[in-house]
Amino acid sequence: MNGKRAVIAALVAASLLSTQTPASSSARSTHEEPAGLRQALDATVAAGAPGVLARIDDERGTWIGTSGTADLDTREPVPREARFRVASVTKSMVATVVLQLVQEGRLSLDERIGERLPGRIEDGDLITVRQLLNHTGGLATYDEAPEFTDPEWYGKRTYTPQRLIDEAERLPQPERGRFSYSNTGYILLGLLVEQVTGHRLSAELDRRIFRPAGMTRSYLPGTERGIRGPHATGYYLPAGGETGAPRPITRLNPSFAWAAYGVVSDARDLNRFYQALFGGRLVGPALLKQMRTGVGTPQAPIFPRYGLGLESVGLTCGERWGATGAIPGYLTFSFADATGERRMTVSVNLHRGDPGIAPMLLGVLDALNRYFCAEPYEPPGRTNAAATTEAETAGAAPGVGPTASRADPPSPLLTSGRSVGGAVAGRRGGS
Repeated sequence: MNGKRAVIAALVAASLLSTQTPASSSARSTHEEPAGLRQALDATVAAGAPGVLARIDDERGTWIGTSGTADLDTREPVPREARFRVASVTKSMVATVVLQLVQEGRLSLDERIGERLPGRIEDGDLITVRQLLNHTGGLATYDEAPEFTDPEWYGKRTYTPQRLIDEAERLPQPERGRFSYSNTGYILLGLLVEQVTGHRLSAELDRRIFRPAGMTRSYLPGTERGIRGPHATGYYLPAGGETGAPRPITRLNPSFAWAAYGVVSDARDLNRFYQALFGGRLVGPALLKQMRTGVGTPQAPIFPRYGLGLESVGLTCGERWGATGAIPGYLTFSFADATGERRMTVSVNLHRGDPGIAPMLLGVLDALNRYFCAEPYEPPGRTNAAATTEAETAGAAPGVGPTASRADPPSPLLTSGRSVGGAVAGRRGGS
């Protein structure tokens, strides 16, 4: 937790953009380039990312931009259609499947997980499906176990879902009813989907999410070590390796991530997903409203709220909903407006779990803000009269949002095995 607090402190203090120029920058578009967006991507690379990819899709067309390199040895550019491990953006997809089962009358958000999965988790008769979805079930996250210190070690092993749950049960448990990010909860939700449907989670994601949304480049890999299709080399900096060279870690056995953060996709498909979800094609309006009704997080005001598989980012013009992810090799940021008509996804091919991530994260936040708000990002603590309440359109209570939260003290952010908003710089595993 101290590492995450350091990240927020660094974000508040960091300058917006570096003046260093990266090795390469390119863009392709049927869409006018938003002012300052290329510079924000360049700043992300100047801050330490090997490479970055951004994609915008909206009524004006598509804009794709890259900066830096896909591989530090070959210096090849980042592929514009690069696939990557989306990490905790997976949670949005798994949550959508669960909400579809609720919509079909096959599940209830308020039923106890122990009724469906007896014996899988201690106190399962006290934890509801809703609490698993919004991380208030009082479950430790398994990736904090000593088992998950070194991805070069655990990334070569095969884990069953029950083994991951067992690792979490050996850890101190957080207070139930309060937000505490837990990958363990989403492992249980994956098992729940399989128990209710009688099918593998990968098959349900394909049938219910990927095919209806046109996500032809997306899949849940199981134990498959490589990434199908064009992709950048993924890198990570190990704990305590802040001054060392990034290590490649593209190939790994992702069974440790599974329903919590295992999906492989690309920016086009993620934008298609949030268009379909927020456009009402995957769940009905009442359940979508619940997905975007969030509990407060320690990551406020940068990532202020977490709903049912969705998190919000606090920009200068209000909150946008979507998700972030961190896994050894990649960081992902994917957000959309309330209707799903304006979408943006950013992928970075480096995961690091230390305060050095702050300037890199700031570049990504600036890129998101320049698209959604048409102005530079203002770090938390600075006032901005332009803040709006689009969050209310998406189901937020009045007064809840970046304007209200910015009066609060800075809070922790970011690690692996979690969403970036819950994980990039504090956890070891992913996000």
